[in-house]
Amino acid sequence: MDDDTAPDRAAQLSLYLDTLQARMDPDQFRVLGQLLGGTVAALASPDGEGQIDIDDDDQVHLTHEVKQELLAVLGIVATGTMEQHIVDLGDGSMTVMDPDTAADPEAVQRMRDWAAQQRRERKHTDAVLRGIAEATD
Repeated sequence: MDDDTAPDRAAQLSLYLDTLQARMDPDQFRVLGQLLGGTVAALASPDGEGQIDIDDDDQVHLTHEVKQELLAVLGIVATGTMEQHIVDLGDGSMTVMDPDTAADPEAVQRMRDWAAQQRRERKHTDAVLRGIAEATD
């Protein structure tokens, strides 16, 4: 497909969401919609922070597939293409990568190493904060 006939970002997003709706469990698709709405609201908030609340009853529908599809949809929004790859970074973490980067084992490993370091740092920070909270009780 040449650039003159390639669908624009909105058309690609619409096509992808229509395809998802046709193949996903309706409850999972609904939860995906909640995640997308919450993500857009969080991105649009003035302080850059936001919270996405999923009802306890809907947590069962927040599957690995739903999380992968959220990343895929956000990848389309960000890049304007459907060519990105979802890459597992370990410990339930995933990221979106362009095809060339996703095909480069060294680049993927660097990203996995970075993600593992971030998890270790968060775990350490959480332990320090728990210690402070326990000491002040």
